Amino acid sequence: MKVLVTGGTGFLGANLCHHLAARGDEVRVLKRRKTPPTLLEGLKVEFAEGDVTDLDSLVAAARGVEGIYHVAGLVSYWRPKRERQYKVNVEGPRNVVEAAVRNGVRRIVHTSSIAAIGFRRDAQPCDEDTEWNWGPYDIHYCTTKYQGEQEALKGNRRGVEVVAVNPALIFGPRDAHWNAGRMFKLVADRRVISGPEGATTTCDSDDVCAAHIAAMERGQPGRRYILGGEFRRYTELIREISDVMGKPVRIRVLPFWVAQAASYAVYGVSLVTRKEPPLTPELLRVAQHARYFSSERAIRELSYPQTPLRVTLEKTHRWYVENGLLPDFRKRG
Repeated sequence: MKVLVTGGTGFLGANLCHHLAARGDEVRVLKRRKTPPTLLEGLKVEFAEGDVTDLDSLVAAARGVEGIYHVAGLVSYWRPKRERQYKVNVEGPRNVVEAAVRNGVRRIVHTSSIAAIGFRRDAQPCDEDTEWNWGPYDIHYCTTKYQGEQEALKGNRRGVEVVAVNPALIFGPRDAHWNAGRMFKLVADRRVISGPEGATTTCDSDDVCAAHIAAMERGQPGRRYILGGEFRRYTELIREISDVMGKPVRIRVLPFWVAQAASYAVYGVSLVTRKEPPLTPELLRVAQHARYFSSERAIRELSYPQTPLRVTLEKTHRWYVENGLLPDFRKRG
């Protein structure tokens, strides 16, 4: 199958390209001019220069493909990036649909997020029908992922089969920009890690890629599929990462008001330095809710795998060590 992948030079997109190439698909990657394809080195893929915010470049890139994996997105909880985030996360899916319509592309698999699904307060898992309720919290990432998913699904009314997949917090190899992997870096750099209590659903990058491919092959148009795995409190997750790395750390849980004050302080500094801080008020508002999600639909309809979290963390750590991004503390011991 000949496919176009947007976001193919990033963490999840690069992993997906490796999976697609391994199964013999013809892969074309939409790549911005200044973005190096480091994570795709040695892989047999075709590059098309462009950007999801540039409709003309998308139309050109989508010529002759049967399917589009729209993986591109901007993950940020920092207010100065809001304008760019809207363009990428909302206008991007709109442009992808338009490019697919103009080229007669049969199907789009849209990479959404659990951020596009609501949360519950009763300790029960959310599913695909849980109503989105993040609006009052003014978390721009959640808002744009929800709006972007709606834009993508409109393609079903225009003759394109669109399936949405909603990954949770993804761990895995090739996370060179320290997305979920920032937890590994925290453990490597610090002896004490301080933060508020919170919890989330995790998932494995290879499992998520397998679900993307299954969604292209047999996902039901107009449906969305949560891609999650094991649920963890952040303190538990840090302890597991510490154990995998062989690097002891002490965890200090901060009261929410203390963490909130700290987040506003570092946010103020970031407006001067123009560097996005690791903790922002928006990210803190996300973290205070236990994001517990069920993947039963994806398991049932897409045969979505469920790799144990420990295995996922071990292979993530191995990739960081083998690529010189983290020291191997186990050898030091």
